[in-house]
Amino acid sequence: MKRVTIQDVADKVGVTKGLVSRALRGKYNVSEKMREEITRTAVAMGYDFNKLRAKGKKRNKCLLIMTSEMLLKKDYWRPIIRTLTATLEENHINLEYQIYDEASCGEADVNKLRSVDASGYVFINNNPEILVRAAENTYLPVVVIDPKTVMSGRHLQIKYSNFNSFYDLTKLLIRSGHKDLVFYGPKAESASFNEREQGFKASVADSDQKGINAYEVLFENSDGQYADNENFEKMLRTHPEITAVLCANDIIAINAMKSIASIGKSVPKDYAVVGFDNISESSHPNVDLTTVNVPREGLGEEAAKYLIDQINNKKIKYSQIVIDCETVIRGSIGDVGLKENTSWQE
Repeated sequence: MKRVTIQDVADKVGVTKGLVSRALRGKYNVSEKMREEITRTAVAMGYDFNKLRAKGKKRNKCLLIMTSEMLLKKDYWRPIIRTLTATLEENHINLEYQIYDEASCGEADVNKLRSVDASGYVFINNNPEILVRAAENTYLPVVVIDPKTVMSGRHLQIKYSNFNSFYDLTKLLIRSGHKDLVFYGPKAESASFNEREQGFKASVADSDQKGINAYEVLFENSDGQYADNENFEKMLRTHPEITAVLCANDIIAINAMKSIASIGKSVPKDYAVVGFDNISESSHPNVDLTTVNVPREGLGEEAAKYLIDQINNKKIKYSQIVIDCETVIRGSIGDVGLKENTSWQE
């Protein structure tokens, strides 16, 4: 099979070879719309991102290891990658990609990782143990950003304050008068979702108010739809006393709002609904979702700073960094005595 080149991608998109190169290397002089189109085309054509190499004077480089599905996501991961790339480049360190298929990850991907003369490794969310251990065995710095799977080892984990943020969000709703609350999220989907579920449970358990009841609707998310409309609607019908729905992320929350409308109820009149992530859709007037803002740029910057420090000082450290998040109050929880569209803090 013929190897796909940057020129092939350029011909397919109808742009110059130089523009494709800049887009795939994360340079700034490319619009986000064009970068997205070029990236999608490159992935669809089977371009090998491991072929991206810096020219000219030899520089240190770090390897970003991620799934092809993640590379195509518009809203969530791009700020992390953009900030990571920019901060490293400011310190004369290149960032290269290793793209793998999550369903078939194996020894071939390990061999690719070992073939790159890298100074450090970065994983985002998906952190298959076979690849993380291969990176650790180089005894070079390894960073896992927002890890999907919890594992110990010789690497730095950088994540959001999932537990504390959901604990505080649940407390806010309880203090606002809600006594029957339901958590809505995937079963064992990721470490982040599990921490949010535990934050919900702990906040209910720690409440000094009497008569607080917690319910859960957990679902398999193998289809990536982030919803179980049937069981969620069944929960609301079975327990009409429920007045607050706490969702593991914004997509689930938006789907919950649709389910609530389908049973003839409304938000926030009948139910308060909250999410997590503060994706762009959450601020739409028809959604107006109370959520938790996650500082994605902060994760990218912290990862880059750690790598820079370890590369320059040659001191390998292993720890965990937790990035604080802010609750953004909007209309989906009604009047809680706070201004809308402001960050809540106890």
